[in-house]
Amino acid sequence: MSKRVIESYRRRLATEEGWIWKRGARLRVALCYPNVYGVGMANLGFQSVYELFNRIPDVSCERVFLPDDAEVREYERAGTPLLSLESQTPVRDFDLVAFSISFETDFLNMARMLRLARVPVWATDRTHHDPLVLMGGAASFLNPEPIAEFTDVVAVGEGEILVPRLVDLLFENSDEGGTKEDLLLKLARTGRGFYVPSLYDVTYNEDGTIKAYTPKAEGVPASVGRIVAAENPKEGSLRRAMRRGDREIVEKLKEPEVFAPSSIIWAPEAEMGERFLVEISRGCSQGCRFCWAGFNYWPPRVVPARDILAKAAEWRARTDKIGLVSTAVCDHPEISEILGGLREMGYRISVSSLRLDQIEDELLDALVESGDQQIAVAPETGSDRLRRVINKNLTNDEIVGICGAVFDRGMLTVKLYMMTGLPTERDEDLEAMVELVTRIKDRMLEAGRRFGRAGKIIPALNGFVPKPNTPFQWEPICEERELKRRLKWLSKNLSRIPNVEVRVMSARVAHEQALFSSGDRRVARVIEAATRHRGDLNAALRETGTRPEFHTSRARPYEEILPWEIVDSGMGREFLEKEHARAQVARSTAPCPSVDTCTRCGVCPTTWLAAAPAGLVQLQSKRVAAAA
Repeated sequence: MSKRVIESYRRRLATEEGWIWKRGARLRVALCYPNVYGVGMANLGFQSVYELFNRIPDVSCERVFLPDDAEVREYERAGTPLLSLESQTPVRDFDLVAFSISFETDFLNMARMLRLARVPVWATDRTHHDPLVLMGGAASFLNPEPIAEFTDVVAVGEGEILVPRLVDLLFENSDEGGTKEDLLLKLARTGRGFYVPSLYDVTYNEDGTIKAYTPKAEGVPASVGRIVAAENPKEGSLRRAMRRGDREIVEKLKEPEVFAPSSIIWAPEAEMGERFLVEISRGCSQGCRFCWAGFNYWPPRVVPARDILAKAAEWRARTDKIGLVSTAVCDHPEISEILGGLREMGYRISVSSLRLDQIEDELLDALVESGDQQIAVAPETGSDRLRRVINKNLTNDEIVGICGAVFDRGMLTVKLYMMTGLPTERDEDLEAMVELVTRIKDRMLEAGRRFGRAGKIIPALNGFVPKPNTPFQWEPICEERELKRRLKWLSKNLSRIPNVEVRVMSARVAHEQALFSSGDRRVARVIEAATRHRGDLNAALRETGTRPEFHTSRARPYEEILPWEIVDSGMGREFLEKEHARAQVARSTAPCPSVDTCTRCGVCPTTWLAAAPAGLVQLQSKRVAAAA
């Protein structure tokens, strides 16, 4: 065992507050984040699952991170297997190794961590002596297939529901003397929430497309429904009741106790480690056709203001900085109450990014008061036509006007998230992007003259990557050479504009993302080979004879079975097809109303929107209740 690694982990723990280590627990969980410590500790989903496991008696959950390059060299020098942070125990000695994966680009890191832990990468190579390997996180909502054959079970849904159910089934199987195979069958037969890849045969057509997924055992569903928490009030329902002044309905919607993901460990060495992070809502109603975070978290749900403010009050003694985590901050019906309460506590408020059509004076006041000099927004493209294609219903004039309101408050630096390679994009759309950035820069300089200083406009250019369970899931990614041309042209022409600082994603990285986003089980061979080639994806593609273009660069017909459809998102295929067709003619669609009576997309009427078990906040599994 490397003394250097152990000592460095203990030094890191000494900088933290709030971490947990239980001795003698019956179930030991290694919760793995497939990136380095600083990134992982800034992820609320990861911290939430850590809290959820550790609140259950007889369960001890410890954190594991991808070592940085220097740590990897030390692990290899000393011949030490990957260790947990809390007790510096080898990962292979835990009962459950659970990966929290938010981004498909971390699939490579999952395989790399298994190799460092000396846990067999392929599920078929593991025996009853090895830990159970589970995958959860946002990537499980999207497309788990590229790493399905590394995984014993995929948790399909949200942790606040799935963690207690998983623990109950693990203990139940143990009490009955069941084997690993018995456990996997139990999990699969629940029908929703747990996908067991080994219990499905996948067959392919001659052209390489998927022919069928066939369950191997009786009671295993044809596809696996996901589970989300239904305790949180729907954004639309709460807003309508508040507008009507119906206090009784408002209180009824806010009555259930909810689990509000937030920082639970004070970790000053992490990214944003000086801030208390709290999720105020989940999902976005707008339905931008490229956006997986919008469609995959419908209907939008909120955390009541009382819960957010209560958690913020608990943390105020540690920090005066708070980050509100949401894809649509100002869509929260109680945002005024939240901002007012936080300002009364003396918090300096920040947000990751804002939707352009939701920037309110009250939020701008709070950001200025907090000393923020920069704001991030997402025009996505430069032409009104292409914005209608993606269902982002703002004009260039409106965008310039909104940015102007930001500049007039003294925040003179704006980051603009923008994409190229979108469906139907033409060269005139690229020219329009340059024109839009120029107009925004001119408006910034106009405001800057009043403040006696100038700011910056920072276009962050990305290549469009089609995402599962969105209307653009059938679209190909722009061919790599052409995408490179567009990015180069934009970078060159935007860089010529004074006070503009361009940041560009490479076309190669966009294509790698597309492979992991849209690939099927056969992509696992590429990932495994890449770990042996120290991350060299091209070497892995050559070794496996894989043509990435098959997965990334062809338009898929509606009748094709898609790899990610083994997970039932609850959203109707017909709805996504209609949205895809509307995009081709630049027709916009109204936002998700997020009310119980809506049946438009199919999500709300489906059975996966499951009520949380009783006593969710206390996480009272059957075993907890029995001990009470």
